[in-house]
Amino acid sequence: MRHPHRGSVNWDGLGAGVSIACAVHCAALPLLFGLLPSLQLALRTWDSQWHGLAQWLLWSHEAERVVVSTVIVFAAIVLIRGFLRHRQRLPLVVAALAGALMASGAFGHWHSDDLLHVILQVIGGLGMAAAHVLNYRRLHSSASAPGDANREVLLATSAR
Repeated sequence: MRHPHRGSVNWDGLGAGVSIACAVHCAALPLLFGLLPSLQLALRTWDSQWHGLAQWLLWSHEAERVVVSTVIVFAAIVLIRGFLRHRQRLPLVVAALAGALMASGAFGHWHSDDLLHVILQVIGGLGMAAAHVLNYRRLHSSASAPGDANREVLLATSAR
């Protein structure tokens, strides 16, 4: 087992944090629609080179689809690597369900202010965060299991 050291990256922690941020973003987006007139006024006061990028990030379905796709691919890589170590399927099942919700919310034919779109994205983001937390716990519980130490001793003695 590799022990975490200073400067190492906790991939499940990163994945859970990004998934929660995604869920908060999706939950807060309807609130932004109420502020839309003032937000558009603020965007017009910005430099023109940032105006297009800000509008694309805030209001385009393409940006949302890129983020959701990235979250799903990242989760697949991290969770499959975790599964290969702890061999427990629950994190993968939770991530698959959450990814399906996020994908249907992002790639479905929704209007930006459709409540079902928001619900799918929020539940999917929270589910993806839960999958990373489950994976993290499974990794640490399997690493500290007494059978692992015995297995490593047997492997070391049989290699001689």
